[in-house]
Amino acid sequence: MKRQYRFLLIGVIAVGLVAGLSFGGGNQGGPERTLSLQAPPFVEAAEGEGLATAPNVAAQLADEAGISAYMQTSGAIDLTLVKDEFRTIETQTSDYIIGSVPVTDYPEEFDVHVYVHTDGWILAYYMNDEATSKMADVKGDTVSTTKLETVIVIVANAAGEPAAGIQYYDFRFPNATNVLMVGEDDADGAYFTIELPSDYGYYERSWALREDNFSGLSFLIDDSAAPTDWIGFSMAYGTISSSMLLPGASHDIDVSSGYYGALVITYRVP
Repeated sequence: MKRQYRFLLIGVIAVGLVAGLSFGGGNQGGPERTLSLQAPPFVEAAEGEGLATAPNVAAQLADEAGISAYMQTSGAIDLTLVKDEFRTIETQTSDYIIGSVPVTDYPEEFDVHVYVHTDGWILAYYMNDEATSKMADVKGDTVSTTKLETVIVIVANAAGEPAAGIQYYDFRFPNATNVLMVGEDDADGAYFTIELPSDYGYYERSWALREDNFSGLSFLIDDSAAPTDWIGFSMAYGTISSSMLLPGASHDIDVSSGYYGALVITYRVP
């Protein structure tokens, strides 16, 4: 049976109804997940009085970062402990490292940019010209975690710290409040419908797919293929034009060309 998704506004929390199953605020797992977006404290400080611990980092993140995940460890980080987790290092000082960290089981295309500071901050991000859906763990067939979280866990563990309290923020869309991730696989019908409320603000719509034996991947919306930004290694992702997924109407989503797909929507609750 085709699943149906709707957003409803209840107070200031985005809630979807999936055949009677509710989902909303918080970062719960399952076939659908809603991420709350909040600027890292060091970014908020940079916008005010400047980033005291690394004044050049805030400007770099503003220039190049898109979707990101971050946390702060309970103690200081010894950079010598995490250095070997980087495939490449772009900048290294006595206080911080910025570079790229591989994602377990993914090709180099999916390496995540990471900023690590001795004061405990770990921030993982993809570039601002890449679709938010690039972070979807399509090889894991899940939206309960993301590639950004996977890398934060790798770096935190290397530092001898538990990964906890991971938050999300999109540097491109400072006014966005949430990201919705809806996962679907061929074992569950590979189809669902979704309706976006007309009174929400939408910043980006994107998708990701994977299959085991590449034969041509396409993410169908109302029987039309969404644009593809990247394809390879039996995976693909892309950005969806606003005209393909208009608010106030029911849309049919079909991921049957792959074994697992994810729809990702960045939005603002009024």
